[in-house]
Order: sequence, then C-alpha cells, then structure tokens
Amino acid sequence: MEGTDHAKAGIFGAHAQEIWVWMGNELFDDNGGVIAEVRSDVLYVAHERMLIESTRGSMKFRCRATTAGGEVYTITQESFTVSELHASCGQRSYTLRRVSPWRKERVIDNTGVEVARVRPMTSGRVEFQVGTVGDEKLPFIDAVFLSWGCVLVDSAVRRPRF
Repeated sequence: MEGTDHAKAGIFGAHAQEIWVWMGNELFDDNGGVIAEVRSDVLYVAHERMLIESTRGSMKFRCRATTAGGEVYTITQESFTVSELHASCGQRSYTLRRVSPWRKERVIDNTGVEVARVRPMTSGRVEFQVGTVGDEKLPFIDAVFLSWGCVLVDSAVRRPRF
C-alpha cells in the first residue's frame, strides 16, 4: 500500500468507473491491490493516517476521523433511522442515502449529484462503486472514509479489531 499512486482516484466520471471492495479491514481496488486498511482504529489511506472514532448506539450512529493535520471528517445520523446519513469531509459535504427501505445499498451524493454507490453483501464483503455520474469529483481520501463509514453502519459482518 505504501507508495501507491492514487492520483487517478481523485477524479471519477462516467469514463472511469471502478469497483473497490472492503473485505475484512482492507480495501481492494479493481485490480486486487490493497489501497487502504484499518488497524487499531486507524484508517491508513495513501500517506495519511486517520484516527477513527465511531459509535453505534441503539438510537444514533456517528463516525469521526481526524487527519494528522487536524482536518475533521464526520458521518452522522440526523434522523430516527440510518436510512440517510450526512457526512462532512473537511469543507466538503455529502449525503449517504439508502436506495430502498428494504436494502442497505447506498448512494453517496454531493449537492444532489451521485458520486458513488456502496453495496454491502451478506458475506460481509462491501462493494464500493465510484464514478457513477458525469464529471463530479470525489477525492480519494473522502471516498475511502465514506466507504468505511458505510461498512461500520451497514455491514452484516462485525469488523474485527486489529
């Protein structure tokens, strides 16, 4: 993972659709390479380490990460259910909305424009599809954090702590 170039991951458009997969605590790109991982509540992504704090109580879900530079990333539940979550990645805002009340698949949008989809599987595998609409940009670090937040709230398999 160290030294991997993810410059292409910062711009996703209809021309560059990819599917990444969370298996356990590792995120694999569409070529099977590890592009991020979580160990002991630290998200390792590119050359960044983000301390992850999450709570999933009976009434509220909240996930917060802080970069080494102090930038704060959050995902919060603002209603009674987790069907719609709101995220903030530094100055950028996202909505993570389930596509159906009966499924855990989510659409991630930025100001109403879809930038990604997340689909948890019953096996515990979580597929993250990036580049679903137009030329909208989703920074790589945002994509990894948002997808891990979805793993925490939606995955059928409890994440082991390493």
